[in-house]
Amino acid sequence: MEGLEHSAESQRKEDGKRTDVLCSPFDTLRITCYILLCLVFIASSSNGLSKERILDYVIAVVNDQPITLRELETELILIAVISNPLILRERENELDIQEIKNPSNTVKRAVLETLIEQKLMLQQADDIGILLWSWGKKVSAEIQALKSAYSDETLFLVDLKRMGLEYQEVEERVRNALIVNELTVRQFRNSIDDEQISQEAPQYFEKHRSDFIEPAQIQFQYILVRSKSDDPADLQANAKNLAGIITAQLKKGATFQEIQKAYPDEPLLQVVEEPQTLPADTDAWLAIADLEINEVSQPILRPEGYLIAKTLKKQVQPRQKTYPEVSQEIQNKLIGEELQKQRKVWLTEQKATADIRILDPELAKTPLPLSTTED
Repeated sequence: MEGLEHSAESQRKEDGKRTDVLCSPFDTLRITCYILLCLVFIASSSNGLSKERILDYVIAVVNDQPITLRELETELILIAVISNPLILRERENELDIQEIKNPSNTVKRAVLETLIEQKLMLQQADDIGILLWSWGKKVSAEIQALKSAYSDETLFLVDLKRMGLEYQEVEERVRNALIVNELTVRQFRNSIDDEQISQEAPQYFEKHRSDFIEPAQIQFQYILVRSKSDDPADLQANAKNLAGIITAQLKKGATFQEIQKAYPDEPLLQVVEEPQTLPADTDAWLAIADLEINEVSQPILRPEGYLIAKTLKKQVQPRQKTYPEVSQEIQNKLIGEELQKQRKVWLTEQKATADIRILDPELAKTPLPLSTTED
């Protein structure tokens, strides 16, 4: 269900020297690795893409490998989606994709620069033997995390289609980001002094203690009976009635598992047994936060339907985390920042000798913003 499932940050613990270094959407940008045509005509009727993307053409070349307009437009959309996976569903009306695909030339130029940089890194990864196609399991895991913001895969695919994206494009974007991350670790990790990082981490904690405050939280299970304002009246009535029946059953002692078994084929029903943890300081959750432990709520009407929640735990006051709790997180952050610094130096050197040509006249004359060219 949109906005209800807790999105825990993905933590990679393969070994002590592995850390995520792609900290923002602009750091984890995808590009198509091998496009062999300089002018590509795409039939939207055959691949489901939006009509606006029928014509594609090369806007830049990096060591004889092209970057196309479609890649740039796709990246602009994916940046928006990764920044906010539910961006399409947070607006009352249909999202105007053109707002994302056609920002200012300054924004386009900044994104093009990151595509150029990633192209250089993918070329380097290929040169040193990081196989560009052997990332299936990791790609699937990352996409599953993106899907978790939706109640089911169908809604995720509907949003992709609405944006004019193909599932394969998302897979490729994720794969390339993983490759860039792997290359960054391989190239620069061994040059970082772990002892120095461990000494700097406590100082960082003292200077940024406010960044490590755990907010008041609630932990709960929930059942959603799907119902939307534009559903037919009879369907809305059925959902309201079903929510009342299920609430009464839970209050009499039925478990979430028993409810799931009692309604195995009910399309309106979503049962989430796994405990969810969310901040309890927003208006949307006051009705849940006010419940006693193990108390079942009355049906709460939400945009997506009737929410029936059972509170499991409550932390009513914010809590300052201790340094031991966050030490690894801080060290990973410091390592990631150092990796990005070294990667930037390496990219500057690579761009000085690479054959890079920007073919789009408007983008060619648009200067890079200072945030892209300076620390």
